[in-house]
Amino acid sequence: MTSTEMTIEPTSRLERNASVAFRRLADGEGGVLLHLESGEYHGINEVGCLIWELLDGERTVDQVAASLRDEVEGGPDDLTGEVIVFLDSLRVRDLVR
Repeated sequence: MTSTEMTIEPTSRLERNASVAFRRLADGEGGVLLHLESGEYHGINEVGCLIWELLDGERTVDQVAASLRDEVEGGPDDLTGEVIVFLDSLRVRDLVR
């Protein structure tokens, strides 16, 4: 199965693509991901930055969502589902594996 065909599940373990550089912007402004091979920049918000920092290839999506819930007040009831949507948007851009 190629990365474009992969389905992200709550038990999936994703990691950051080593060919992506990350930089936080000013406090509360989110961050930027730069795909070093394509040269494309991708802006992410503060929650996206938290998710990015939690991706280590060891934590499952469920564990990432649980850690995120500890950091963010008032998250949606289906936080795991929202994290999956975000990770899938990163996956199709080859930012995570």
